[in-house]
Amino acid sequence: MGAEQSVPAVDFEADALKVQGKDQPYFQMSPDTLRISMQLHQEAREKLSKSVRDGTEDYIVNSFLYFQGGDNQKCFDTDQNYVIFRQESYFNWLFGAKEPGLSGVINADTGDSILFIPRLPPSYEVWSGPLRSTDWFVRHYGVQECFYVDQIAQVLKERKCSTIYLMEGMNRFSYVRTYAPTFEGLEEFHVDKETMYPLAVAGRVIKTDRELDVIRYVTKVSSEGHKRVMLAARPGMMEYQAMSIFQYYCYMYGGCREMGYIPICPSGDRTKILHYGGQSAPNDYQIKDGDLCLFDMGAEYHCYLTDITTTFPVNGKFTDVQKTTYEMVLNTVHSVVNRIRPGFTWREARMVCYRSLLRNLVEQGLLTGSVDEMYDCKLHRIFMPHGIGHFIGGDVHDVGGNASYWCWTDSEAKDIDWYDPDLDWCPLQKNMVLTIEPGCYFNDVLLEPAFIDPVQGKFMIKSEIDKYRGIGGVRIEEVFIVTVDGCEIISDVPRTVSEVEAYMQNPPPNDIPFLDVY
Repeated sequence: MGAEQSVPAVDFEADALKVQGKDQPYFQMSPDTLRISMQLHQEAREKLSKSVRDGTEDYIVNSFLYFQGGDNQKCFDTDQNYVIFRQESYFNWLFGAKEPGLSGVINADTGDSILFIPRLPPSYEVWSGPLRSTDWFVRHYGVQECFYVDQIAQVLKERKCSTIYLMEGMNRFSYVRTYAPTFEGLEEFHVDKETMYPLAVAGRVIKTDRELDVIRYVTKVSSEGHKRVMLAARPGMMEYQAMSIFQYYCYMYGGCREMGYIPICPSGDRTKILHYGGQSAPNDYQIKDGDLCLFDMGAEYHCYLTDITTTFPVNGKFTDVQKTTYEMVLNTVHSVVNRIRPGFTWREARMVCYRSLLRNLVEQGLLTGSVDEMYDCKLHRIFMPHGIGHFIGGDVHDVGGNASYWCWTDSEAKDIDWYDPDLDWCPLQKNMVLTIEPGCYFNDVLLEPAFIDPVQGKFMIKSEIDKYRGIGGVRIEEVFIVTVDGCEIISDVPRTVSEVEAYMQNPPPNDIPFLDVY
């Protein structure tokens, strides 16, 4: 077989990212992939600088914002890196730099920036490639100056730095804390660890037009990758083989070297396992005729990523119970999407989603009784034991919401249904990017206790629910941008039952080959 010709993955033109002039810096994996102007990161630096100036009482001029990039991680006690290096998300947002071991500062007065790079030995060129000069970093990333990391304190003293703002705070989605970075000589400066973290979080939530075009691109590439998997998947294939087709397509034709997260690719009854695909369940079962495939996969480009879930029958035809379950979930997606607009809160979206799923279960004869009472006793958690979606952008579960929206303590949140302190009371705003991912699963671990529960069990019609046990579950995940009066769905895959079946049974002609292993 001859080498395949690289052709563009998608027909995609992004005016916001066009680079004017041959000397302006940009990122691009190949001539056929999206070109991203480094102006994207300059805009982020200016936005954050203004937020710090405006958000700091008694702001003092000549203040600087300090950030530390990521570094390589060794695999246990070996000399090998654990994974391909991926830049820390805040650092990428502000600088767009790909190399490990970097630091950066931003002049809060002006938004001007300085990168600091490690001093590498001459042997680096033998093992890893050319040693880049400080001038190369200035030209390549569009910063104003570049020095070495052992010069940070000296450079800041020469600029008469009055205050250094550091990142320290809690990611309220993951509950992982970011601790303030340090450098040699930091103790000689006045330090502020309180101000910047919530402002940086809020800055990442509202995307610029340039950021939106990157997310649109990686979402379009991922949508096409999902469609390739739908065309290639068939009984007898291993789950990981189907997954590999997505990875191959997104890298080969979209320039997406990395995935946004470990792909979740269960089939059959395993579709009820929410985060299937990790080390304990590594997408390693054989797909059987009649199985549903639930594939939750998203690629990454320039450290921006997406998150799409498709569910489809591997043989191209839904059974009656699969079709009913799928349409209940799709109806639930529509019930939420149709209400999305600026000012709508995620708490309202959550209530709409769970109530809609319960209502669909009643209409299909699996439940009986008052939807209000079912919601109050959290019966929806039996069929959808997860949240309804999340922010997307620099991370798959992207940082979200200004800290001023955190209305409850963690202890107060325990009895609140799938409480998300970033999102729950945060009014949606234009240019936020989120996913909506309702699901419906038939998991014995949850169903059996509910059947005998005196409160929940009275609503459940076991004889009808039993007909669905064994299919696993269905999840549908869309990616959307909040617009001025609604939302724009940017994921683009077959969604209705008729669309899915028609696409799989009568695939459209295409000129991009993929590996046909069966």
